[in-house]
This record gives sequence, structure tokens and C-alpha cells, in this order.
Amino acid sequence: MAESRLRGHSDFNKLWFGQTVSNFGDRISRIALPTIAIVDLHRGAFEVGVLALLGSLPFLLLGPVAGVWIDRVSRRTVLILTDLGRLVVLATVPLAYWLDVLSMTQLFVVAGLTAVMTVFFEVAYQAYLPSIVDKDAIMEGNQKLQISRSMATVGGAAAGGGLMQALGNAVAVLVDALSFLISLVSVMLIKHREPEREKTAEAERESVLSGMRDGFRTLLGDGRLRNLMLSTTLVNISTGVATPLVLLYAYQEAALTQAEVGVAFAAAGVGMIAGGLLAKKVAAVVAVSGSLALSIVLVSVAILLVPLSGVGLAWAALSVSQFLLGFAFSIYQIHVMTLVQTLVPVEMLGRVNGAALSVVWGMATFGGVFAGVLGSTLGSRSGLIVAGVTALAAVLFILLSPLRAVRDLEGQAPVKVHARA
Repeated sequence: MAESRLRGHSDFNKLWFGQTVSNFGDRISRIALPTIAIVDLHRGAFEVGVLALLGSLPFLLLGPVAGVWIDRVSRRTVLILTDLGRLVVLATVPLAYWLDVLSMTQLFVVAGLTAVMTVFFEVAYQAYLPSIVDKDAIMEGNQKLQISRSMATVGGAAAGGGLMQALGNAVAVLVDALSFLISLVSVMLIKHREPEREKTAEAERESVLSGMRDGFRTLLGDGRLRNLMLSTTLVNISTGVATPLVLLYAYQEAALTQAEVGVAFAAAGVGMIAGGLLAKKVAAVVAVSGSLALSIVLVSVAILLVPLSGVGLAWAALSVSQFLLGFAFSIYQIHVMTLVQTLVPVEMLGRVNGAALSVVWGMATFGGVFAGVLGSTLGSRSGLIVAGVTALAAVLFILLSPLRAVRDLEGQAPVKVHARA
């Protein structure tokens, strides 16, 4: 086995630790918020769909703006401020619950504000990693972060189910809030400081709109990045439809308990660990393009497995489905992030990531809307079938594009940057 390039890398390890804990808490809250809506506030498909909508709408509206801004300021500072903000916002949920004033309106506000801060965090985070590690260590950094995120998913989902069952759903959200405190401290302890960006007269005159244009032109001007964005977008729309419908199906049709759902969702973390460990080996056998295509097919199979298995096998089907989703997501994410961070210059990463996230995650906004519509009209089972078939179509953007020729992550021609000097 090749020697780790990041062993003893203090700053990376601090970032790694903070994100591991934060992901642990985030996984709990991801289940707890819709569970509070369904179980405690007795709401249905429409409200859960709106909750999902508000969690993704800021990516569509703010991604490009965040990208421009983050290329102009300290990315470390952005990470610190957004961790602090999410800590405060999420902490209001258990407080309101214990005061018996929690409402669906507050859940909507919390979901929206948390998503706004997550937009800025994600764009800054993806642009920050290549600035603290060497270029030849980016792949290893993404693998370590993905594997630890997977391990957090296992513990987070299982602990979330147990906490909700034993102590109530509000306690689960409190744990997520406190996880951002640990992430905040970890980032504050990072010693690396980014070089101060030169403020030329031309740069000062450059508008936000101009910076957004540069990000989109660079992203859309490269066939690899463009089709990667399109395939990921379609998959995200499908999973955006599937996620709330899976919870509705589990609680309302299959009558599973919070603990059973938590354990089933923990299987996603096991799959993510397996995917993280095997990502390079899979690519060595079927190439990077094959790994991306295989991942998309597995996402489709995972979504379809739940509605096609029947209520009697609901818990087993949900567990296997989550494992496959985790496995596929891990392989896909590692190669996507490394490819983008390798192809795009560090000084341009904020704008490109912001433009991509606005489409990739922003279009998942419609997933939440479609989930509400499909759940209310066709039912959760039929809605999941629609989502699974839609996900499968995304594989065409890999097989019928320049991505088909991408066999490895080394030796790739860099993107042509469309931006002012």
C-alpha cells in the first residue's frame, strides 16, 4: 500500500476531525427534522416536500453568488462563520420544542436558514481543501473525508434513531447543533492562512454578475464538467424526490419505528465506507467513466428496490437500498470532487463550484416539490418508482459525452478558464 501523503498533516487532520463530527450530527438531523414534521406535528407529504424544498432552494438561488464572494475572501473565515450560524439556528428547534411552541413554520425557517449557510460552507469547503494539501494528495484527502463521513453516517443514523426513540426527536437536533460547535473549534485551530488576494483596480470593478458569468462559462465550456454537472443534477432530482417519499413510505405504509428507520439508514454509512475503500479499485477495473456510470445505475436500483419489495420486506429492502445508495454515492463523489479540484485552478474553484452547486443541488429543489405532488397524487410507492426510473436516465450523460474517455484522474487536460486576468 502506498504511503499516506497526509500522515502528520496537522491542518488537514483538524479539518478532517471537525467534519467527521459535524457529519455525524448532520446525519441525525437529516432524519430528525422530517420525523418531527411527520410524527410530532402530524404533517403529510406536502409539508415534508416543502421542508425538502427549503433545504435545497438556496443552492439554486445563492450558489453562484457564494462562489464569486468566496473567491474574494478567506475561505477559512467562511467555514467558521457558517458553522457558528448553523449551531445557533438548529439549537432553536429543541428550545422551541421544550417550550411547547414548535411549529411547522419554524421548521421551514430553520431548514431554509441552515441551507443558506450550508451553500456558503460547501462552496468554501470544496475550494479550501486544495489550498491546504498538495495537488497529488487531493485524491487521498477526498477519500479520507468521504470514508470518515461514511463512518459518521453509520453512527449518526443509528444514534439518531435511538435518540429519537428514547429521548425524543428534539434531542437529536440538539446533538447536530453541538456537532457544529466542534467543527467550528477545529477549523479555528487550523494554522494555514490563505495568501491575500491581490486587489487590482480591474478586480474591484468586476461585478458579482461578471464573476458569476465567469464561473458558468468555465463550467459549461468544458465537456467533462458540463456533462458531470448534468448527470449529477438528474440524480439529485431523483434522490430529492425519493428521500421524503421513503420516509413517508416507511412510517405510514410500512409502519416502521424511528429506531428501525435509523438502523436502516445506518446501512448507507456502511455502503459509503465500502465505496470509499474500493473507489480506486473499481476505477482501476472499469475506469473512471465506468465507475461513474455504475454508480448511477446502482442509485436507480436502490430507489426502485423499496417500492418493488412490498410492505412485508420493507425494513430489509430499506436497509439494502440505503447500503447501495451509500456505496454508489461514495464512489461517485470521490471521483467527481477529485476530478473537479484537479481540472480547475484553485483561484477559480469558488466560482466554478458555486455555479455547479446552484444547478446540481439547486435543481434538487424540484425534487422536494415533485415529492409532495407525487406523494399526494400517486402515493409514496408509485412516486419512488418514478424517481428510480428518472435516475437511470442520468447514465446517458456519462456514456454519450467526453466523460466516456476519462479513464483515470491523472494526465487530464486542465479546463480553459473564462475569467478576467
